[in-house]
Amino acid sequence: MSNRRLLYIFILIISVSLTIHPSFGFTNPRLSAYEEKLFAFINQYRAANGLNPLAVDKSLMQLAERHSAYMENKNVLSHEYFNERFRQSGRFLCVENVGWNYQTPEEQFRAWKISADHNKNLLNKKITRTGISRVGTYVTFFACDDEEGHAR
Repeated sequence: MSNRRLLYIFILIISVSLTIHPSFGFTNPRLSAYEEKLFAFINQYRAANGLNPLAVDKSLMQLAERHSAYMENKNVLSHEYFNERFRQSGRFLCVENVGWNYQTPEEQFRAWKISADHNKNLLNKKITRTGISRVGTYVTFFACDDEEGHAR
């Protein structure tokens, strides 16, 4: 078996382990079952493409949750106030995917994967941390690099 294939298998196993075992510190007990599965799909996809898994970040979770609640309250799918979320994150780079009305995490993930811009965000090699939130039928995936220090 080639070293590249072994690395892929290792990353996949670690990615799945990190999403299943909260004791590793990469999952947040606040994630719903839907969010947890969506997070797992994203990390498995990243691993299959040779990228590191993302870690759930409490502050990014809060930003994603607020945005999903905003969309639910306004009954609109939007990236409105993205620059404000980005500023509040304190990071140098952030990306965002939003979704609406996908009944399963698999459906939401597939929709993002087949959309060029959303897929680009999922596979951004510079992001390391994420917040995922579903409020009602609105979902926000907000992910950033690990570098804090962006002007707040």
